Amino acid sequence: MKRTVFSFIFRCIFTGCVLYGSGQQAVAGKGSSLPKGLMLNLDFQHSEQGLIPNRAFFPLYVPHGDLTIQELLGENMLVFMPGEGLDIPHSSLIQPDGSEWIVTVQLGAYPEGGNGMVLSQCNDEFGYAIYLKDGSPRAVVRTGNCSMILKEDRASGITDCRTQLCTVELRIMKDMAFLTINRKRAAIVTLDAPLNGEEMPIHLGAHKELPVILQNISGINSSDFFGAVSALKIWRQ
Repeated sequence: MKRTVFSFIFRCIFTGCVLYGSGQQAVAGKGSSLPKGLMLNLDFQHSEQGLIPNRAFFPLYVPHGDLTIQELLGENMLVFMPGEGLDIPHSSLIQPDGSEWIVTVQLGAYPEGGNGMVLSQCNDEFGYAIYLKDGSPRAVVRTGNCSMILKEDRASGITDCRTQLCTVELRIMKDMAFLTINRKRAAIVTLDAPLNGEEMPIHLGAHKELPVILQNISGINSSDFFGAVSALKIWRQ
């Protein structure tokens, strides 16, 4: 009888501990999840005192330093001369966490500025980058053992950002990535894993050196982009 009562009490205590532990994990998991939606939306139209506001989920002001904002094609655009770049202040809210990650950048390049880095967000292992090659937008994504290149097929036509304002969208899902240019699907690749990592800052324009994810890819210039960006938006879905 005593053994039966002891056994019953032990099972109750054990079950309570398991439920408590599970509850704690569930709370921790819920608390660590990041918000969905528009995370970054640089507003070049309302820049004041050298600061570009973020019209998105959370307040953020990006100092543009020596870069100029000029009215081009009827709207304010951030102008990049060769060798000029911009660092976005780091925040965990604009860091990939394995969720679907969508990056949209609207840009144009001058005739002599159609080669070079436009945008990157990466660390020494994983990340993505958008760059121009002979005026044509391309992207690289690395989430596993190798870097995947996304670019237009010549058979379906090549977009030249030196002759028009282009909207480039890179959509990174858990097992694939899509490159869309001016609302036209340009390329798709499969991925080894979702995009997830730590310390992945966003950088626009010239880079002091190529990101590690690009260093085995030929024909990419780190600092010769010469043009303007009118929009940069990032969503977590």
